Amino acid sequence: MRVEKEFDIEIPDADAARRETVGDLHAYVAEALRRQGCIDSNDSVYAQLRDIICDQLGVNAEDVVPSARFVDDLGAD
Repeated sequence: MRVEKEFDIEIPDADAARRETVGDLHAYVAEALRRQGCIDSNDSVYAQLRDIICDQLGVNAEDVVPSARFVDDLGAD
């Protein structure tokens, strides 16, 4: 998963499967980075996640909002 590579974290498959919305994934990544002591700000994490999601799913940035569901709203399969 590109998120793991970009943020240098590991997301177990079971945890990844439970992240249904952009907000869920953002909270998970931000917490993982906090535990490692390497978070700048939630805003920078969100911006980087948004860019990854846009690139990977081919969606517009304005569609990537915290409440957006990966499958239902962003077309991930």
